[in-house]
Amino acid sequence: MEFTELKEQEFMEFVNSRPEKNFFQTIMMKKRIELDGYEVYLVGVKDKGKIVAASLIAEVGHSFMGKKTFEAYKGFIMNYHDKELLEFMTLEVKKFLKNKNGLRLIIDPYIPNVSRDMDANIIEGIDNREVKEVLYNLGFKDHDGAQVKWCYCLDIDGKTSDELFNDFRSSTRNNINRTISKFKLEIKTLNKDELSEFKKVTSDTCDRRSFSDKSLKYYEEMYDCFSDDVTFKICQLNCDTYITYLEDETKELNRKISELSDSASNKKKKATMKTDIQNNEKKIEETKKLKEEKGNIIPLSAAMFIMYGDEIVYLFSGSYAELMNFCGQYRLQWEIIKYAADNGYKRYNFYGIQDVFNPQGKDRGVYEFKKGFGGYVEELLGSFEISVSPLNNLYGCLRKIKNIIKRG
Repeated sequence: MEFTELKEQEFMEFVNSRPEKNFFQTIMMKKRIELDGYEVYLVGVKDKGKIVAASLIAEVGHSFMGKKTFEAYKGFIMNYHDKELLEFMTLEVKKFLKNKNGLRLIIDPYIPNVSRDMDANIIEGIDNREVKEVLYNLGFKDHDGAQVKWCYCLDIDGKTSDELFNDFRSSTRNNINRTISKFKLEIKTLNKDELSEFKKVTSDTCDRRSFSDKSLKYYEEMYDCFSDDVTFKICQLNCDTYITYLEDETKELNRKISELSDSASNKKKKATMKTDIQNNEKKIEETKKLKEEKGNIIPLSAAMFIMYGDEIVYLFSGSYAELMNFCGQYRLQWEIIKYAADNGYKRYNFYGIQDVFNPQGKDRGVYEFKKGFGGYVEELLGSFEISVSPLNNLYGCLRKIKNIIKRG
């Protein structure tokens, strides 16, 4: 076996052939990281001239005494059950990074730990727990990283959009139907010069939830680097269209009332329809007020999706809290799931979830929202780090001391 740096084309050809492929391990991501001024390397192992392992390895913004931290985002790309290959790849990467002034290497393989159902119960299927033991034996340690470990996914391979829709919770189906038949929501795909609209929604959401948002520059760079493999969408309310719907419905209700006799059996029907008319009139006034405040076209929710390989990943999003009753977030999900099913994708990845085992957790609602679409929990193997320089031990001790002081 031979360890070597790889050319972009041969790297992508290998990655595209592997089940572990993911958008982090692509030339598009390499270009995106390089825009931040970081070093990025494409390395791999060849056996008799054939690539059998590969990884994009990037410098990250942590240095200590002149030494650099490197990370293989969602890598390596390889068969982790080939212990000989994994050992060779690990040792050779360490040697390579030592020559690049490396301090440590972080990896978080894009493979599941064990199979789980939608409630995160372990079920029969995939079991990669032995891979962890191999990594530990090679010198890796658990790393408390920021990369996503718990995801929520939906298998769509071989299913039609109608079949998927019928598997949603009834409440989820009802909310989606309301956005189509009643609210008449519109989906807008953004061009690069419109990404500030997306940024406004995500900034509002991040401020509300005390998260840090990406910069507009970041979103623009992702747009440029991923090109046809990324899409930014906004779900919006057209006030005039919605008001027209409510007015037409009110006219139809009045017509039905006028055609009903005053018999005792019709009194209850009339009373119900009159209540519906009152509700419509109230909604019309509320929508007119919204139009005065925010304009006729009002953004409700926004989302960024990466479309690479066999899956679509729901990466960043936001919604205006005061407009949640229009269910824009449901419509966005349905539009992209329908697109995935209609265009031959095998999986839709809702991506990160938290508070999986804490029903009272502050982020549990996001998990419950995603469960409404069917699917299952995916627990990735985890994040691990390995020392490249002896200085990493000192670096680790100082970090622990710093954390203790913070907690104190």
